[in-house]
Amino acid sequence: SPPLRLPVVSSRTYSGASASPLRRRRRGGDDGGGGGGEMTVFHFLNCAFLTFGPHVVYYSATPLSEYDTIGTSIKAAAVYLGTALVKLVCLATLLKVPENDSFDPYQELMKVFIGFIDVAGLYFALTQLTHRNISQNHKFQAVGLGWAFADSVLHRLAPLWIGARGLEFTWEYIFQGLEANANLVMTLSLAALGSLMWLRKNKPRTLVPIIYACALLLATMPSITSYLRRSLEWQTPKVVGFELFSSLVMAFISWQLFSACQRPM
Repeated sequence: SPPLRLPVVSSRTYSGASASPLRRRRRGGDDGGGGGGEMTVFHFLNCAFLTFGPHVVYYSATPLSEYDTIGTSIKAAAVYLGTALVKLVCLATLLKVPENDSFDPYQELMKVFIGFIDVAGLYFALTQLTHRNISQNHKFQAVGLGWAFADSVLHRLAPLWIGARGLEFTWEYIFQGLEANANLVMTLSLAALGSLMWLRKNKPRTLVPIIYACALLLATMPSITSYLRRSLEWQTPKVVGFELFSSLVMAFISWQLFSACQRPM
């Protein structure tokens, strides 16, 4: 009988793609993981800049940086953290955990009353804190900027750090950054109206009801967006679009009111 011959396996065959699928998967996984890691970091940086970048740009592009009002903004941020703690205690004490995600008028009404703690905090930041010798225009801008930045850090930094670094791309954090921009504009508008209510003594009597009505509308804006989400079942893009549009409208009205009160009577 002929001698038994064993098949010869060359080193090229052993190291090729067909002989080692495990090695090929590992090599491809390493390459893909590196690219995915770079993309997740890039996505996180984009979302973080969209969320916090406008605050820095606003401070640098306005006279706030020339007058060195960073101390006023830091004090306002500290006041915001104190009011946020008080609001958290009130929410945990007075509100019950909802069984579903539907709109509850009683719960939302309680949130509106609790939300006025923010108005009280802004009043304290505008009237009771010691500031440098800056004008009323710069004071309300510095207070509003510090207030809005602290709100973004407290409510959006952790979700960004945990979620935006995931491997799967989502629009959630893009909309979160746009919502932070709308909140910045609304907070500056509320601070401007607050300065007119509490710091401006001589103002036209006909504008006083409009000033208070606009301030009330801005203070209740979180409950309005909650109603749109839960009762009318608006999706996130539609709600964020409404917030951006509302912030621009309120900024324009606040600017007109502030300019009208600055004119000599």
